[in-house]
Amino acid sequence: MKARASLALLLATLGFCEADPTRDPARPLATNEACAPKATASRMVVPDGFRAEVIASEPAIVQPIAYTLDDRGRLWVLENTNYPNCPGEAKDRILVLEDADGDGSFEKRSVFLDKVTFSSGLAVGFGGVWLGSPPNLLFIPDKNGDAVPDGPARIVLDGWGAEDTHETLNNFTWGPDGWLYGTQGIFTNSRVGPPGAPDAERVPLNACVWRYHPVRKVFERWCEGVSNQWGLDWNDHGEAFFAACVVPHLWHAIEGAHYPRQAGSHFDPHVYEDIQTIAWGRYEKAGYCGAMVYLGGAFPAEWRDNFLFNDVHMNRLRCETFTREGSGYRSVRKTDFLTSPDAWFRGLSPQYGPDGGVFLSDWYDKVPCHQQRAFTDRSNGRIYKIVNDQVKPRVVNLAGASNLDLVKMQLDPNDWHVRHARRLLQERGPSPETTAALEKILLGNPDDTRQLRALWVLHSQGALSEATAMLAMKSSSEFVRGWTVTCRAEHGNPSRAELELFAQLAKSDPSPSVRLRIASAAQKLPIGERWPILSALAAHDEDVSDHNLPLMNWYAAEDAVAEEPLRGVELFKSTRQPRLHEFIARRILAASLEDESGSTAGVGALSSALTEADSPTRARALRGLLAAAKGRTSLSEPDEWPAACEVLKADSNPDVRESARTLALLFGSKSALDGIRATLTDPSAPAGSRRKAMESLVARHDTAWLDPILDLASQPGPLRIDAIRSLAGFEDPRIRLGLIEAYPALSNEEKSAALVTLVARPANIEALIAAFDSKAIPLKDLTAPTARLIQGVHREDFDRWLARNFGSLHPSDAERRADIERYRKFLGTDSILSADVKNGRAVFQRTCSACHSMFGEGGHIGPELPGNFKDTDYLLQNIVDPNAIIGRDYQQTFITLKDGNLVAGVVTAEDDRTLTLRTLAAPMTVQKDLISKRELSPQSMMPVGLLGVLEEPEIRDLFLYLRQSKAP
Repeated sequence: MKARASLALLLATLGFCEADPTRDPARPLATNEACAPKATASRMVVPDGFRAEVIASEPAIVQPIAYTLDDRGRLWVLENTNYPNCPGEAKDRILVLEDADGDGSFEKRSVFLDKVTFSSGLAVGFGGVWLGSPPNLLFIPDKNGDAVPDGPARIVLDGWGAEDTHETLNNFTWGPDGWLYGTQGIFTNSRVGPPGAPDAERVPLNACVWRYHPVRKVFERWCEGVSNQWGLDWNDHGEAFFAACVVPHLWHAIEGAHYPRQAGSHFDPHVYEDIQTIAWGRYEKAGYCGAMVYLGGAFPAEWRDNFLFNDVHMNRLRCETFTREGSGYRSVRKTDFLTSPDAWFRGLSPQYGPDGGVFLSDWYDKVPCHQQRAFTDRSNGRIYKIVNDQVKPRVVNLAGASNLDLVKMQLDPNDWHVRHARRLLQERGPSPETTAALEKILLGNPDDTRQLRALWVLHSQGALSEATAMLAMKSSSEFVRGWTVTCRAEHGNPSRAELELFAQLAKSDPSPSVRLRIASAAQKLPIGERWPILSALAAHDEDVSDHNLPLMNWYAAEDAVAEEPLRGVELFKSTRQPRLHEFIARRILAASLEDESGSTAGVGALSSALTEADSPTRARALRGLLAAAKGRTSLSEPDEWPAACEVLKADSNPDVRESARTLALLFGSKSALDGIRATLTDPSAPAGSRRKAMESLVARHDTAWLDPILDLASQPGPLRIDAIRSLAGFEDPRIRLGLIEAYPALSNEEKSAALVTLVARPANIEALIAAFDSKAIPLKDLTAPTARLIQGVHREDFDRWLARNFGSLHPSDAERRADIERYRKFLGTDSILSADVKNGRAVFQRTCSACHSMFGEGGHIGPELPGNFKDTDYLLQNIVDPNAIIGRDYQQTFITLKDGNLVAGVVTAEDDRTLTLRTLAAPMTVQKDLISKRELSPQSMMPVGLLGVLEEPEIRDLFLYLRQSKAP
């Protein structure tokens, strides 16, 4: 029921504060006393043949938020006792633990750096230590590797936000391509660049995987979307995967991809559609941290290439495998690799080491939620190691190895040696002997995973020649072909011969995986060089239903279509991928609207193309055009449109005919207007057609057609609720009088719509308040969301009325605590279980479903609710105090239009012309030039006081419904 799902970095999904954490077993929170480190390790449930050992624990280390193993096998540990306060005090440390004698115990301990403020990311390499400490990415030099700083920390990049300290820069990992990768969550907003960089040159971030090149000093947003990513790794073939919270937990990470966002909108408003999760399904809770694809070489073969990640609520290390599906993957659930009976266990990061054993850090805390800071314990923390009999501790010093020895390590079964040797070779740079040795592996080794390793080193060193790349792009391995394209396109300037081969591969390569990497690479190319590649990719009808390719093709085409719309029309005519028909049409019109001169050449060429297209293609293109025109009341008509419209109006598909008429109306056609009016008033016309006609007329603010909409609002029927919602766009006394008179006869859903319409204008609110006072509308129907909308008008008389009749929408801490205690008294387990779950569902629909969905029913303004909320305190904290932690993307925006209409909702998209909001009634797009006032509320879309208008039995019914794990 919370309008902002507040995930703890380590430790939470839905926020909650002030309650005793021991009363919240559904988290699950610890009710046992803390265990000694060895006791926790000994009780861990792991597969047969495995065991857990304690490597380090309190007091030697505390709160290990991040750690890494360097090329000498030393364990670097970042402590964060400031969490969740940022920047906090300069009291935290980077520790270095060393197993000098190779017996498996880290007996040597030193402090590399103390007086560290809030930090969450750590990596070692390129002559020093990389530290994520918002607002900065820092580099502390240690060129000789003696674990003693050579000088003060240097700011490499700045601009990272810390609004949500569990979602800032984290999970530092050296990628196979020589970049430093990291992640950031959705409710922290950053604008990253070198110190002193102007805002226009900074990279905006939230909910993304980012990367930084340590040699070239380049920073990129690599892919974006989802929620709070905290765990990224690559498999044996260099495919990346990351784990995330709240939303589905597992994602195939693709360069240049866009994924669904938990909240807010993409930086590019023309993404149009997102790549979906590859997860098999969902676990009980949704708080995950850390990720590892096991490539350590010491575990049995069944564990290689398995994806392991921590479930911080359920005290488990989950395990999944992957199956190939088209250009991507699907995950398959496997038996959990580790389960801890110690409820204090909070696993963070799994990493395999030089001997193939898996290190596992443990935040170790009684509570997993950062809002419960009064109960947190900052005095402990552990690092374990999961081993079997094949794991033999060893002393390593890769920095002392020769170049050729490091090349040989690219063949090692343990990828730990491969990765560190690759980074060291990158640091040292190329030499003729290493280049020759690596090319021999790339072009001659029978194992493509070894070929890839050699390719990555050559690329990271800048030693991958055009001649070698041309040979590699003809490899028998799809992964080698695809990765070579990725490498050669990285700088955006491949040679002419390479570009021609890219286009040839895009046209004829049988592997969708190769085509996927070409689509990613195309985004980096100059627009003029993309068209042959785009045309080839878009011609593959076998990719129509692929999980990734149609959308990745669009992401590569989007800015090219906007810049060269006539060539975009040619792509529209040649493509065999339906999504591209819709998206190209939409982008061409959007580009025309972005041009203040109203250039219509692209729209005109597209209009002509529609006369030659088949009916399904026309339908998709018209859908795209209307989406681009949303919020507009008129468009510049291209010369080609009238003739095209006549052809479209004769199409056999009624959707094509209706869409053509709607578009013609925007182009100013009187005959189209007459036809739409006739459809609206024709009772024999299909309800869907009449609904679209109503939307078209309302969008024009055509007051001449208020009467038929009023008639539809007053009569039972399928269009009644749509008509009620549409009336919010008009100012007329008959609207408020008619809705209040009809109110008793409306269904519950229609009543909710009527209330939203009645708070759309101050005059309507006056009439609504009078109706409440006269009992024409029952006061119990005044829901908290409706009260919040009234409050948003900021009129003293309205506020006084609300204070008398609804209560405070800004209760004090003491009042919230008193409410929670009062509700607790009649929400005991026994009384809840005797409640009416079906009525609870009805209460949910009346009070919550406008914003939240549960079991597939409801709105999508707030997060989807999974059900199974068995802890009363947890629910009470979130419902009574929804503003405890709130992300900006769930704050409500109040809009006052120049005609006096009031609109309130969560902004989901914004461009230079329009603003799109999710409102309680329906999504709404508003032209910015029609806005007179815009105000961002500091409060959540979900108001306080939600329970205040309910009777005790209704609250019990609602809480019983929320306990269900499936629809009753």
